[in-house]
Amino acid sequence: MAYAKEIMGGGLSAGQAQAIGGQYNGIVALGSAQSDAAPLTSSLSVVTAADGTKGVILPAGQVGDAVTIFNNSASTLKVYPPSGAAIAVVGTGVGSANSAHSALTYKTVTYICFSSTQWVPMIST
Repeated sequence: MAYAKEIMGGGLSAGQAQAIGGQYNGIVALGSAQSDAAPLTSSLSVVTAADGTKGVILPAGQVGDAVTIFNNSASTLKVYPPSGAAIAVVGTGVGSANSAHSALTYKTVTYICFSSTQWVPMIST
């Protein structure tokens, strides 16, 4: 992906360049279920305070949307799909609607929206 500086060199404003490149947000994991998880509001997030029970929820997406999360916690982070959607389970490709995906400690996961009801995780090593 191009740097904002490169996009601006093509004549776009700083705001447009930032929108193309994505937004960054630091966020604290919350709740213990899909209904009270912290909502993700940007395409790049560093999440803290995961304790194995707390989580975040992906936004309703359009095909091709991607959300990248870095779990900056010493515990597993629960990542929930939007209501009614599923996150694929690594190795099977099948996920249960509304079930959390576990983002491991100090790992980066990019969730890609393949349909209004299916997200697929790409996990860092």
